[in-house]
Amino acid sequence: MSPQGRALLLGIALALPGIARAQRAAGNQLDRAMQACLDAATGQTTQGMVGCTGAAIRGWDKRLNEVYQAALKRLDPSSADLLRTAQRRWVAFREAERAALGGPWRADRGSLIRIQAMDAELSALKQRVSELRLYSGDD
Repeated sequence: MSPQGRALLLGIALALPGIARAQRAAGNQLDRAMQACLDAATGQTTQGMVGCTGAAIRGWDKRLNEVYQAALKRLDPSSADLLRTAQRRWVAFREAERAALGGPWRADRGSLIRIQAMDAELSALKQRVSELRLYSGDD
């Protein structure tokens, strides 16, 4: 390997931990924002909790897309195709799960079931972001 190639690899290796920290910091910011929202007076009602959790879901969904795109850029073409297929199936599962969580079974479960279902969706998003980090080397 040429000296330039070694220098490039060393630069990448030194940058990766910083990138991983930035990725985790973005997630931590989302969690802190949600907690601040829930701690506010408006976050103490069911409607407030729904709003706070909905905002967190939107933030984590955006984060998921960022991590997914970063992973695709770092993978070889064959691996990127495999990840695309997996992600499409995960999205299909997520949509089916969201439909199931919103089903008629909730009718007699009270108002907090909505928040519990949203929390399940939020947990799945966070887990998927963590999984996608494996592909990008940001674990």
